[in-house]
Amino acid sequence: MQTVVVLMALSLGRTFLERELPAGSVRVVPDPAVRRHRDQHLAEQVGRILSDGRDVVVDAPSRSARRAVMAAATGHGARVIGYWARPPKLGMPWILEYEPERSQLSRRPRRTDGFDALYEVVDPEQEYHLREL
Repeated sequence: MQTVVVLMALSLGRTFLERELPAGSVRVVPDPAVRRHRDQHLAEQVGRILSDGRDVVVDAPSRSARRAVMAAATGHGARVIGYWARPPKLGMPWILEYEPERSQLSRRPRRTDGFDALYEVVDPEQEYHLREL
């Protein structure tokens, strides 16, 4: 069964990326040049990669991007694994500092959002460990 990994974090350490991501997977990030229908464009990329028989790793911090990616994964029969890291207290983008209740990055995702497995990456910059959500 193919896998779509959804990363929901500001940054994840190299150790995490090397150990947890499927070998040979294709990494996809939202294209900043795409202004309209960005989530749909991301989901189409995921669908094309899955159609080629490859696993996908997607940077999808927003809920709308995650929903689009999960719909594409489900349509191809792939399982969806999510990794979320709590934003750091220092060095956060201004939206987290001044409007934390509106930030999608600070909202902890739930397995009921459509994940087959969901983990919090604790201490992602150092020697991390995973906590199942």
